[in-house]
Amino acid sequence: MQYRFIKVTSFYKNFLQSYEAANPDVLTLSYDEQHRHLMSQGYGYSNYFPHYLQQNYGIDGHEIIHNARHMQNAWAREHGTELSGNRLLLEQLKNYKPEILFIQDSINFTASFIQKIREEVGSLKLLIGHCCAPYNSENIKAFRNYNVILACSERFLDDFKKEEIHSYLFPHAVESSLVRQINVPPSPVNEIIFIGSLLYRNQFHKTRISYVEEILRNKLPLKIYGQLEQDPWHLLKMKQAAYLGVKLLSALNIKSILENQTLQKTGQLTEMPRGSNYSSILRKNCRNEPVFGLAMLERIAGYTIGFNQHAEVAGNYAANVRMFEVSGAGTLLVTDHKKNIRSLFEPDSEILTYKNKQECVEKLEWAWDHPLEAKTIALAGQARALRDHSIEKRVELLHEIMRKEL
Repeated sequence: MQYRFIKVTSFYKNFLQSYEAANPDVLTLSYDEQHRHLMSQGYGYSNYFPHYLQQNYGIDGHEIIHNARHMQNAWAREHGTELSGNRLLLEQLKNYKPEILFIQDSINFTASFIQKIREEVGSLKLLIGHCCAPYNSENIKAFRNYNVILACSERFLDDFKKEEIHSYLFPHAVESSLVRQINVPPSPVNEIIFIGSLLYRNQFHKTRISYVEEILRNKLPLKIYGQLEQDPWHLLKMKQAAYLGVKLLSALNIKSILENQTLQKTGQLTEMPRGSNYSSILRKNCRNEPVFGLAMLERIAGYTIGFNQHAEVAGNYAANVRMFEVSGAGTLLVTDHKKNIRSLFEPDSEILTYKNKQECVEKLEWAWDHPLEAKTIALAGQARALRDHSIEKRVELLHEIMRKEL
């Protein structure tokens, strides 16, 4: 296939903020220079999808990070436009003329905007969406405008089949080239590491938070690098007012509000924003230190054990990217047992799994007390991750889906 492939995504706001603060000189460079530097950080899926499509299949491609404000502004300047946000993204797509468009953060775009892409990007032959996060009825309307939706677990596939949305299973992955760049310490710290979010929201991390607290109460050596939601009172009130306003305007069918990116995010919420009453033990032990990309993998590799607990949205299926990052880094993955776990890793020989808090604590204690045996399992898990769960392997699956759908 000789097609132009474009992938659109957004990067985590905290990552972009820390990246921009650390690299102020980069933000004045050209679009191409900024793009190369940002992609070199190895954050998320970076530009690995177009890279492997070009390298392995000769398909030309590009990655657009639509919320990288400084980089997007540079593109606008260089193309003589003052557009921004979704209007700029649409202009970019018309300029690049892709035959295949993959929108990874599909929950951030409305049905009307996806329809506009279809109407105005005349080159488009295949529109691919992606979902691995809580979604609402408005998202379902948008998903119907794609040719296909990729889902990170069977839990989402089951939902989409009921909605008669054409979808494929497309699990997360780890980038093998980043693993090769890790400076692995000769003697990793024999402790437990957790890197991730701890958000008190429906379908997010209430269960994860309770497990973390239980681990800490049992005095296990857990190092937490996480995001806690701790909005000041005035900001919380502003979010609550915005939430109520969006719900009212949506009920009145005033769709223009959804063109505003901030209000789009508010519209994704399934409940009123509320204050988060984190326990003192969690606040005391959580390090609010941003760790992303290659630096995150190196941090994980510096510990013998990696704790993981899925968000509630995962249901009965293992799906989150942290499984592959921890195992790929060569650290022992200790994760919650799910009905599909054996299709990803072999429990007890490649990873350890638990079914409740008591078993979680017991497995972590065993790994802590038996670092040599834990390392043997971790290396088997790493071999499995790099063999079966690399991004290059996922691009092979994506290429098969593209060929079938075209």
